[in-house]
Amino acid sequence: MTHRPVSIALAAHEAEYRQQRWRLWLAAALLLSVTTTLRPGGQTGAVAAGSGSNQPTGYVPNQLMSAYDIQPLYRQGFNGQGQTIAFIEIDGIDASDLTHFDSSFKLPSAQLQVFVPKGTNGTLDPGPETTLDLEYAHAIAPAARLRVYEVIRVGDFVNYSGALADAVRSALAGGATELSISLRGTGSIFCSTSWASRNLHPALQQAANSGVPVFAASGDDGDLPCNSAAAILPGTVYPASDPNVTAVGGTTLTITPSGGYGGETAWSGSGGGISTDFKRPSWQVGSSEIGSNRGIPDVAWDADAASGVPVYLQGAWKQVGGTSLGAPCWAAMWALASQYHHERTGKNLGYANPLIYRLANGASYHQLFHDITSGDNGSYQAGPGWDAVTGWGSPDANKLVHALTP
Repeated sequence: MTHRPVSIALAAHEAEYRQQRWRLWLAAALLLSVTTTLRPGGQTGAVAAGSGSNQPTGYVPNQLMSAYDIQPLYRQGFNGQGQTIAFIEIDGIDASDLTHFDSSFKLPSAQLQVFVPKGTNGTLDPGPETTLDLEYAHAIAPAARLRVYEVIRVGDFVNYSGALADAVRSALAGGATELSISLRGTGSIFCSTSWASRNLHPALQQAANSGVPVFAASGDDGDLPCNSAAAILPGTVYPASDPNVTAVGGTTLTITPSGGYGGETAWSGSGGGISTDFKRPSWQVGSSEIGSNRGIPDVAWDADAASGVPVYLQGAWKQVGGTSLGAPCWAAMWALASQYHHERTGKNLGYANPLIYRLANGASYHQLFHDITSGDNGSYQAGPGWDAVTGWGSPDANKLVHALTP
């Protein structure tokens, strides 16, 4: 294992918290190389109007649980018990932020552990990505163990992607049952993600072979994620485009006055398209739009900052969105499904994509998923069934979890 645990106090809500903070500069890491950048998947679309407030705004956890039909699973006793959700991150978490969030929404204390690369003296400074990921994964799967694997090595992209792969392998060695990655590497002027996948693809293949699902944000630049000095071009982002990953796109969610699901439209920032680097895997069937190459996203979740969620970060509430929200939420929902499956079969549920596509191509598709048929991300239009903006759509979690284990 290339990562070691560090101590971050996290106990009952009334306890005092102390955490040593270290300033670790990431400027070089975020530059990466001339043609490729790596950034949080929800960074460009994540922050809503307003710099922060003393009161949470946006859809609070209970509203999301109601809209996506997660609450019945809690009443049945499924809360992520026995599951370990791992997060690959380039910023850190202040345990007191997570504790304040939990206290505000009457959630139990989280089982949190942070791992840093061997030879590292401390943890990363708190940031919006890790804070968002942990707060909402914990809200959905409150009994699951949360494990953060920090990536802090600086340098060119080849070395940095190796550090990301090390983090994934450490998470697998540490017993992760689900992985969430909200980072995204954009391609070169030719919109190739081959550099991004050079080191990371084998680690993601190892996860799939081990039956560990990986959920990644599809990006927040719509159909134009490929930034270079010369142009902004259509394409897909990595690692969402990897066939070993479940890519999560974005929607604009409406919740009814009574708290129910009121519908969704495709969010204009939802990353999606057809990969130029990966052939269509055998399980990806159901749409002529895909053709011979891998299409993303696979599924969707609320992402529009206007219909976003409150995150507590460094003493203030911020309303945020972006596809960075969907990756940890799908990972946490999958933890509920994995708990349900394990209790009934004694086995792990496994790699998500073949299971999702099998059900989405079945007769119960419209009962298990919210099919999103309006909106676009530029080049691609949402429509019936799979599309390159929202995939198969967002989940009806209660029905989907039960369908995954007939």
